Amino acid sequence: MDDNLSPKQIKQMINMLAAMLPKEENEATEPVQPSNQFNDVIKSKNLDRGSKRVNKFEQMAEFSMHKEDVEFDKKVARQPPVPRTRSFNAVKVRCRVCGKEESVNPGLIDSIDRYKCNKCSAMAG
Repeated sequence: MDDNLSPKQIKQMINMLAAMLPKEENEATEPVQPSNQFNDVIKSKNLDRGSKRVNKFEQMAEFSMHKEDVEFDKKVARQPPVPRTRSFNAVKVRCRVCGKEESVNPGLIDSIDRYKCNKCSAMAG
């Protein structure tokens, strides 16, 4: 027998062999495709994306417990931004990669000779 069979010849041989087998009533006539395990996992969750989900927290007592608590509201209320009150003496530094000179807050650098500007810090290396 020839080892170099084309896919068309292999399909013909399979069809010939399948025709020789006795047919059963509950047997499928078409070959079953292997299932994709990823899709099987998703389908097995039985998720119904069409229906609207109910937020059960809104029905719980905890949802409205803080409404009457004025002190709690004061603690969690958003405050408007305030201007910086701490001043600093800027330090002149030179980027060790590109050589750009900048004045920066001394609290932001470990040592003057190891400084990297923002542009060079974002690059690899």
